[in-house]
Amino acid sequence: MRDWTPTLRFSRRNAIRMMVALAGAALIPLGSIAAAQSTSEPDDEAQPDGAVTTQPASPTVTAQPARSSSGSTRNNRFSPAPPAPQPSPTPELAGGSPTTTAAPAAGQQTSAASAPSTAGSWVQNHRETELWSGPDDKAVSFGSAPVFSYFKVMGAQEGSRIKVQNPLTNGIAYLTAKDTGPSGAPPEWYLNQKNQTSLLARVVGGANIRSAPVIQDDTLVGHAGHNESITVLGEVKDANGETWYRIGQNQLVHGSLVRMPAKSRPHPGKLIVAELTDPCIVTAYEDGKQVYTTLSLKGTQAWATPTGFFTILRRVENEIMSSESLGIPRNAPGGYYLKDVLYTQYFTNDGASIHYNYWSSNWGYSGSHGCLGMSHDDALWFWQWVDIGTPIAIQE
Repeated sequence: MRDWTPTLRFSRRNAIRMMVALAGAALIPLGSIAAAQSTSEPDDEAQPDGAVTTQPASPTVTAQPARSSSGSTRNNRFSPAPPAPQPSPTPELAGGSPTTTAAPAAGQQTSAASAPSTAGSWVQNHRETELWSGPDDKAVSFGSAPVFSYFKVMGAQEGSRIKVQNPLTNGIAYLTAKDTGPSGAPPEWYLNQKNQTSLLARVVGGANIRSAPVIQDDTLVGHAGHNESITVLGEVKDANGETWYRIGQNQLVHGSLVRMPAKSRPHPGKLIVAELTDPCIVTAYEDGKQVYTTLSLKGTQAWATPTGFFTILRRVENEIMSSESLGIPRNAPGGYYLKDVLYTQYFTNDGASIHYNYWSSNWGYSGSHGCLGMSHDDALWFWQWVDIGTPIAIQE
């Protein structure tokens, strides 16, 4: 009994150790099974706590369904939504700078039919459009260009206008870009007009524009108002021998309704010539080339515009004109007191000048105290063009 009892105790201890060893051995296959199960198709439950899965950033823009390590598509309602598609990366210019697309400026034409901005290209106007002295709101009008006139682009678009050259007159002006479209070079017949009269002129009293030198309903194509600027490209005689002036392709005006300046001797530099014969017309020349012309008010018989050769003596952009400076009370017969007379350019010491005349629009005829009164745009053009000392010749 003494020997058995120790043996029994030893056997129980060994039995416990054996049971623990067997239990540990049994855990190994269970872990292997769990590990094997983790590589098979997962269920729809969340991952165990502490399990973190990191995925490399996808280089593609279009999101693809996540895949398990076995390659099958995952469908886990707890997975985050796929990222939204991103825009394609902007290509880089040579040198590594990304390209940028500038927003169009206000009023800038962006359609495919807009005028090209490359100097040397050609455009045509698909509607009658104004010719302007500059690209901004301070510019004055040189008159209108007939439909489908050709112009050579002289530079990039500035605001809503482009700088162009008229191949018939070589004059420079600005056109509204949206009124024009790209074109080829003008044909020979068009350029041949350059060798004809090609003079700036003004309409007297208003005129119908016709497609042929015949007064019929089916020849009427437009109308020009009094003192409207036109360019005379040539003349045509009708069946009765009367003169018509061609001002554009299939556009003619009867000669009696057009005032053109007389030919003037070439003069170096700038020169203003005023012709007082009704209707009075004032023309600007530069190196013998006509650059602008307009109808103008002139003096009455009592206050005639002086004739002769003068120069611009002084200029006042905005002033009050009063007959008191001539010794006539403002309230007396023949007296006057006028505020905000703009763009006054004196050529005599007793007050004869070129200026804006807002109280009369009888352009071309008597109505001043000896001054050459003009519309706002015409007076502004001469204000911007003339300098102190610019000569002015006034003749009957």
